[in-house]
Amino acid sequence: MPSRIAAVIATCALSLGALASNAGVATAASSSPAGSAGDAPSLRSAITARAAALDRCSYQIVRSHDSRYAFSVSGAVGGGTRELKIQAEDDVRVSGAWRKVTQVDACAGEQNQRPTTLRVTGKLENPEHYDPSVPRTIHSEALTPAATSVIPKAPAMTSVGRLDADTVRVSWKPAADHPDEILLMERKPFYSSEIGLWHPYTFQRDVPVRATSIDRKLERDSDIPPAARTHAYWIRAVKNGFVSDLRAEKPLTIEP
Repeated sequence: MPSRIAAVIATCALSLGALASNAGVATAASSSPAGSAGDAPSLRSAITARAAALDRCSYQIVRSHDSRYAFSVSGAVGGGTRELKIQAEDDVRVSGAWRKVTQVDACAGEQNQRPTTLRVTGKLENPEHYDPSVPRTIHSEALTPAATSVIPKAPAMTSVGRLDADTVRVSWKPAADHPDEILLMERKPFYSSEIGLWHPYTFQRDVPVRATSIDRKLERDSDIPPAARTHAYWIRAVKNGFVSDLRAEKPLTIEP
């Protein structure tokens, strides 16, 4: 049953737009369906990505995504390269398009040298299921990380207050560094009609950049199991294509 539930949750995510079509494109040149006959491999061999430093050891990479591939991030240090440990990763809607945001640790394993460039590599999973024209390995260009100053700061959450039995007001401090977008992250129960179960699901809500609160409805259906009833809220900021530090997110929760 857990594997079936996971599969249905993934289907629900697609239907809700959490993995919209732009998230499945791993190319800067083509968005044609995966594995279609006659596609030139060169059209789908690149990963669109950009990088910035989060701090002395950590970096954020914002890239396109293709669910056919397993991705890794490596760093060039001296005359060699090493794979970097992933700290946090999520799909984020940036300027209306879905991107994969990955944060990596360059100091894991007591490494002291900072990488000069980063590169994203995707290796095709289950290659036996795809036409030989589909590239088995794809790469980004060598990425020179931008300065830490380009990473926006997410406004701090202040409260989740109940307005009535069914409604809460989620509040946060004003955005400090003029982000392009503010996203309210809302994790709450979601009902899957296919399996007849409620399960936690995370939504991304656009809110006005200058807003400092929003009212949200609670899911209070009596069939929601106790383990899935908690609602959680946190804020993300997006600026110039980069996202606030995923590690710093501290959700505020409330029971309906």
